[in-house]
Parts: sequence; structure tokens; C-alpha cells
Amino acid sequence: MLTETPLRIYNTATKRVEQFVVRTPGEASGYVCGITPYDSVHVGHGRVYVVFDIFRRYLEHLGLRVKLVINFTDIDDKIINRAKEEFGAEAYRRWREVPERYIREYYDVMNRLYVKPAYAYPRVTENIEDMISWIRALIEKGAAYVAPDGSVYFEVGRVPRYGEFSGQKIEELIAGARVEPEPGKKNPLDFALWKSWTPGEPWWVSPWCPGRPGWHLECVVMSTKYLGLPFDFHGGGADLIFPHHENEVAIARALYGVDYFAKYWIHVGYVTVGGEKMSKSLGNIVPLREVLSKYDGEVLRLAYAMSHYRKPMEFNYELLDRAVDMLKTMYTAYDELKQAIEGAGDGEDRAGLGAEAAEYVKRFEDALADDFSTNEAAKALYDMARFIISKALYSLDKTNKAALSKIFADYVAMAEVLGVLNKRDIGGDLMELAKALVEARARLRAERNYALADYIRERARAAGVEMHDMGPKTFFTIDRRLRISS
Repeated sequence: MLTETPLRIYNTATKRVEQFVVRTPGEASGYVCGITPYDSVHVGHGRVYVVFDIFRRYLEHLGLRVKLVINFTDIDDKIINRAKEEFGAEAYRRWREVPERYIREYYDVMNRLYVKPAYAYPRVTENIEDMISWIRALIEKGAAYVAPDGSVYFEVGRVPRYGEFSGQKIEELIAGARVEPEPGKKNPLDFALWKSWTPGEPWWVSPWCPGRPGWHLECVVMSTKYLGLPFDFHGGGADLIFPHHENEVAIARALYGVDYFAKYWIHVGYVTVGGEKMSKSLGNIVPLREVLSKYDGEVLRLAYAMSHYRKPMEFNYELLDRAVDMLKTMYTAYDELKQAIEGAGDGEDRAGLGAEAAEYVKRFEDALADDFSTNEAAKALYDMARFIISKALYSLDKTNKAALSKIFADYVAMAEVLGVLNKRDIGGDLMELAKALVEARARLRAERNYALADYIRERARAAGVEMHDMGPKTFFTIDRRLRISS
């Protein structure tokens, strides 16, 4: 079974591009840091989860089973503060309503973005006992200490090479005041594993004090619980490299003596608006719900794919409009090639279409193998669509059903890796109506009643059925309503 893949990908931990080799033959295991559900998921979140959905689809395309875990940080200062804003004195009793609301929204928008369900969605509040066990073990190892108020802190000075993962220097971090001091800390860089209870806030019982776990502990505990230690890849947005992933690495290194508890660390670049990073402080957050009220989810998927995952992506609606046009071309190629296959014969492929189409497939595969370059893969898929429309459909008398069927199968497989062309199946009634219009128009053209034939064509176009004449043959494509509103 497969262990070494053709993929070479940049590993944040080692700062180089490496061959992607899985630990368990035939299976890849990965963890992506999930949302803190205190507000609506936005375009920046969407990029991370769509990129890793494409990554998962690509690994499946290579023949691997993929166990992908995505968590919910369903208790956090931000959640508590939102609950206080919404419920006032009732916040202590009703705080869970906040994460439940935004988790439901997350599932809804991920479904509309055609993101496949994860293997598991662990929640912090469901794994508190496991986190307490880790803290107890870290204290016993001498890597953590209990502060006077009962909070427990990880002592970064006890772990070798802290800062190496993210390329940070401890002295510069302290001098630059990157970390706020807290009462009871030995070092400003030490971070909370357990936070003591504040009146009016949720709490859980622990050996040290009532309280709740710290953020950096949560993901390392949940990821290894579901995937073992070590596992294949750990991912998230570039903003998590420091301090979150640095601190996860430090915790696992202190407790288990492993350099990196995941072999490959993959990070997705920022989304920018007007050249500035999307952030709440700048007020330029674009909620996914807003985008999905105007465009189908696969438009945004393709837009994400059109940028290399490690580079910043500039978001604007012009980008989505370009993606709409590209998808329309892709659907036209799909619809019309499918119709061409139905009428194809069993002669020879004298046009060499199969060999030419194979070049687009190779470009696609090579792009994804080269540091997961979805931008080049998307170009290859789009160029293959144009090849189908501009050449393959004009060469039907020089090819055969087998060649066209192979092109069709490869084309669909490429689209599935990127997670586009999800609206391939058209309802039977609509398809039959479109075929009837094409046949009626063909009879009118044969009778030289061109005025009425043109009228049918225009009315069909207004209804979302576009006809394309290629000599005596007419192909059609059906509008998938990719732009929902203007």
C-alpha cells in the first residue's frame, strides 16, 4: 500500500520542501485547528478549511484514506465575553448558546462550500479530563508549575529550543512585549495550561482549582487523542504559527520527548482586503454568509484554489466574477462532452485527442505534486475545458467513444480534486425539456424556418439553456446559477 506520495510540500517545522511520506501504509492522518465559535466564520476561515479539503481530496485521489480531525474551541475568553454582551447577568447560565449557534453556522457554510465532513470534530468541553491528565503529567515532569491562585503554567525554559519552530528568539519576544505578563508567572513567555476560575464564568473541577484549560494545551491533547502520536500533518492559518503551534510543539516535546508530534506542518496564508490582512480590528472582515448569499460555494472554492496556499490572497468580488466565468466554461465542457460521447462511434482516434488531453492531466498532477500548487492545477483544469470546447468537440468525426470517455473521466476526476463541478447532475425533467428544445429547433432549421429557430434559441437562453451549433450538430449547456444575486 502507498506510503511515499509524489507530493513535495513545504514543512514549516523544517523550513524546507519535503517529500510527503505517510507513517501508515494507505492512510494519512491530519489535524487542522478549528474555529473558536464566538462569531460568524469569515472568508479567511473559509480559505483554511477549503484548502485542507482540497488537500484531503488530493490525498484520496492518490489512493490514501484520510483521517482529518478539526476541533471546536468551545470555551474561551471570547465566547465568555460574547455571552456577557448578549445575556448580561444570565451569561453564566446561557454561555453555551454562543458556541452552539456559531458551530451550527460553521456546519452550514462548510456544507455550502462543498467541504467534506471531517473524521471527527472534538470539542474542548468534551475532553477536559484528558487535558487535566496532561497537565498533571507535565507538572510531574517539572515542565509546569502551579501559581498561587491555582492556575498552572507551562515553563518554556524547561523545553529545549523553544522558538525554533516559529523562528522566534526568546530574548526578542520578551523585549518586544509580545506576551502580556500575568500574576504568578515565572517568565513572561510561560503560558497557561489551566486558568483559575473568575466569578461569573464557567468552570470545571481540577486538582489545582476550579477553572478551565488553556488554549495551547487543547489542540495537542485532542489531536493526539484521535490520531495518535506522532501523526502525519498538522495545519491551520499562518497566524497560528506563533504562539499557538509553537506552544503545542513545546508541550509535546516536554511530555513525550518528540521533536514534532506531527511530521508535516502546513500553514495557509492570510486573506487580504485592499492589501491589508483581514481582521476584526481593521473592520474588514467579510462573513462567509455574505459571500454565499451572492455566489454559489464552488465559486469561492475555485477563487481560493486560484492562489497558492502559502501566499496572501487578495479577496474581492472581481475575483469571484472571474471564477464564475471560468466555471461556466468548465460546465459547458462537461455538458457538451457528455452529449458528444452519447453520439460517438467506435472508430480510431485519428485526431490524437487522447494524447493531447493527457498533457493537461499531467500538468494538473505535476502542479499539485509541486508544493500543492492549486493555482496551476486550476489553470490546467480550465485549459482542459477550453481544449474540449475548442478542439475535441470539433473533431468528433476523427475520434471515438473510448477516447472521449477517457477524456471525460479524467476531466471529472480533476474537478473532484478541486471540489468543483458539484452541480453536474441536472434534474431529469429539465434535461428532457432542454433536449426537446434542441430537437425542435433542429427541425425548424432543417425546414429553413430560421426566424422561429432563432426565437427558440433566445427564449432557451433566457431560461438558462445555451445552445452551440457545430455544423449539423447542436450541443447545449444548462446554467447552474453560480451567481446567486448581483
